[in-house]
Amino acid sequence: EKFLELNIQGDIMTETQWLDTFGDNLSSMLYDARITQRDLSDMTGLSESTISFYINKQKMPGLKAILKIAYALDCEVSDLVDFGSTIE
Repeated sequence: EKFLELNIQGDIMTETQWLDTFGDNLSSMLYDARITQRDLSDMTGLSESTISFYINKQKMPGLKAILKIAYALDCEVSDLVDFGSTIE
């Protein structure tokens, strides 16, 4: 299994863990904000299929996509994935 190069506070997150966490958090944030994948697509310029891949943990978003999503949802990047926490 691949490991992300990002290592903050001594914690290393696997790619699978990263995808799981990001997808779950994005899905939850969209639900809580009552924003559809189509709405997020319109807000970010990302395609609906790309957003679906992120939510379904099938594609790793790049930094630009993460920043667009965080800006659109008016949240911090760490709200989507907290790189310094242990994943349970």
